[in-house]
This record gives sequence, C-alpha cells and structure tokens, in this order.
Amino acid sequence: MIQRIQTLWLFLASLLSASMLLDWYTGYVYKADIPEGFGLTVKRLTIVEHFPSLIIVVVMIAVPLIAIFSFRNRRRQRNLASMGMFVNIAFLSVNLMRINAFTVSTAPTPIHGSYQIGSVIPVIGLFLLFMAARAIYKDEKLVKSMDRLR
Repeated sequence: MIQRIQTLWLFLASLLSASMLLDWYTGYVYKADIPEGFGLTVKRLTIVEHFPSLIIVVVMIAVPLIAIFSFRNRRRQRNLASMGMFVNIAFLSVNLMRINAFTVSTAPTPIHGSYQIGSVIPVIGLFLLFMAARAIYKDEKLVKSMDRLR
C-alpha cells in the first residue's frame, strides 16, 4: 500500500538525494583552502562536475522512487531499499576516494579542508532507507501473520 510509513522514508531519501544536485550549498562535497601567492584560494568539489558521482546520485534518486511504486511486491520493495543503501555506500566510498586523491595530488597542499553537507546527506539517506526496509519487513511479517489467521 502506498500510504504506509515506508513510503515516507523512501520519499525523503529520494528527496534528500535530489537536493544534492543543486548547485548551492548541498551540492558541495568538500571545501579546501589552497595557498596561492599571498592569499588563499577556495576550491570546492561538487557532485555535478564529477560524472561518476552524478550517475550515482541519479541512481540514488531513482531507486527509492521505484521502490515506492513497487508496493504490491514487498520483497522487491525491500530489495530495492537494500540496493539503495548499497548505492549510498558506493557514493560515500567514491567521494572519499575522490577527496583523498584531491588532497594528495594538489600541488600546494591545502591548508584547511572540510567536508560539506553533500558528504553528510548520503549518511542520512542511508538511515532513511534502513528505516524503510525495516518498515517493509514489519509489513511483510504482519501480512504473513494475517494469512495464518484466515
């Protein structure tokens, strides 16, 4: 059923992932201050400028939406929620490798670097997808128990 709590969790996970495509503050993954001459240059790593990250974010948006409309098949819905968790972990690992490569390969080493909100959103999305998978499992268990009563 589409009005269940897992629909809310899946929709929020998809909405958070979609917010990462925005160019303002949520689209930044990492910010570093690089010394240049007598001043500092701020370099930001964004999701939009890195093609693998962009593809993964599009999948992070699509998978929960597909799971919402797979409400007739709870097993598929739970598998899609689990796949969404895997995609979020893949996004985190790709961007951690990207940030590590950036800090190592930058000619003047960055003085100060900080993770931005684009690095935190997938963790929140991971939690939301976990909550959705748990709610789907509870629904499945409830339907099985009702089948036994018939």
